[in-house]
Amino acid sequence: MTQNIISRILLVDDEPEIREIYSEALTQAGFAVVTAANGEQGVELAKKERPDLILMDIKMPILSGMDAAMKLKEDPDTRDIKIVFLTAFGDPAKDMAVAKAYGAADFIKKGIGLDELATKVRTHLLG
Repeated sequence: MTQNIISRILLVDDEPEIREIYSEALTQAGFAVVTAANGEQGVELAKKERPDLILMDIKMPILSGMDAAMKLKEDPDTRDIKIVFLTAFGDPAKDMAVAKAYGAADFIKKGIGLDELATKVRTHLLG
């Protein structure tokens, strides 16, 4: 039986290259992807699009990923959307602590292989 439901991913990152590369990889993996360039746009799009999962950079101008996550978790309309932080930092224990403190389910280190990215996204959508 084939799965007809396409999961929608909101990718929020201020780096155009990251948005382009990750969006293309996730689209090729069968996801519908919407992108935003900062946390403020991310919050607006999350309210409008109601994605199944948000991949959000932590450090961004205008509104950081942490502040955007707090806004989304405080809003009854968006609080149940799963958030996974994207980070360039390299301390897994600290990154996980930050993710949990802001209501995110997990973190993904930037530079991850594109197949592994799609696999992690699938895991979070199923779990």
